[in-house]
Amino acid sequence: MVYPHGQRMRDVEVAGYPVLLVRDHLQFYAVGSKCPHTGAPLCKGKLANGPTRGNQSYFRRGRLRCPWHGACFSTQTGDIEEYPTLDCLPIFEVTVEDGKVFITASIKDLASRGKVKPMSQRSPFARQVVLLLGAGPAALTCAETLRQEGFEGRILMDMAAKAESLYLRSQSFLDVHDIEVWREKEVVSLDTSNKTVHFRDGCDQAYNHLLIATGSDTPMPAESSFVSPRRLKIPGVNLQNVCYLQMPEDANRILQLATSKRVVIVGASFIGMELAATLSSKAVSIHVIEKTEVPYKEALGPEVGNLALKMLHQQGVLFSMETEVAELLGGRDGKVSHVLLSNGHKIAADVVVIGV
Repeated sequence: MVYPHGQRMRDVEVAGYPVLLVRDHLQFYAVGSKCPHTGAPLCKGKLANGPTRGNQSYFRRGRLRCPWHGACFSTQTGDIEEYPTLDCLPIFEVTVEDGKVFITASIKDLASRGKVKPMSQRSPFARQVVLLLGAGPAALTCAETLRQEGFEGRILMDMAAKAESLYLRSQSFLDVHDIEVWREKEVVSLDTSNKTVHFRDGCDQAYNHLLIATGSDTPMPAESSFVSPRRLKIPGVNLQNVCYLQMPEDANRILQLATSKRVVIVGASFIGMELAATLSSKAVSIHVIEKTEVPYKEALGPEVGNLALKMLHQQGVLFSMETEVAELLGGRDGKVSHVLLSNGHKIAADVVVIGV
């Protein structure tokens, strides 16, 4: 696999394990062949040396980018250069002798999907408290970065949901690194003058530093403590089996409704594409509707979008691009039955998931 300017990138096998060998002019690097974030094959990307636009360069100046979600890693250290990902990329020793390239690595490292940077431990003498409202990628990345940078105080993450399956790290990982998680505790007020958070169950928590990382920014009615996704303002949106994905209960309901059914997904960014990939082996059919030319266009760029589109095409997912939903049509039972597009096409649907 040869590219301009003396650069190469190819998958090789070491002791039965796949390794990505990258050549940057006269220098060789060996790294894990799959992105630690979602397991995307990194060799699917391309290489570039000159000016690039957006996310169109997957290997450039010592930085390797995942072709699926755009996570970026240093080929020299494996360290994270850009998110989304939690783990660094495994790297292996490379030597060149008599024109031959040799890769040295332990079986343990070869079998590892990713690596975690060394972290400090909590000290009983450190009194600082960092309170993180939220337990998603932003909060967890903050917690891990604090430990990686030597913070020895208390780290506390507040998670409103109770499902441990939502954890991005295992409970054992959190315990080892002294990252506390509170579940099902709802914040009712924040006293910034006294640096104290008040919870609905009556308890208070003082802090030295606070991060609010609860996600979405669209408020629901005042009586609700949750936030809502963007909603389509079209006829038929209130029909039965029209779903939004926000809470764990939503995911369970969508999976139940979609199994062995015809599913239409509105939106081809992260929510829509992840849903399509997850449901492709469970639903009778998956049809994704998107107003742009390619998936992920705004978030990751057209080349990543085209690659993701091709991969899902291979799984039988259908796409209608550069069009929008004009109306959701229902039957006498009050359930959605068809999706009418702005271009006049009509798609049969038992379930519609809106992920715009």
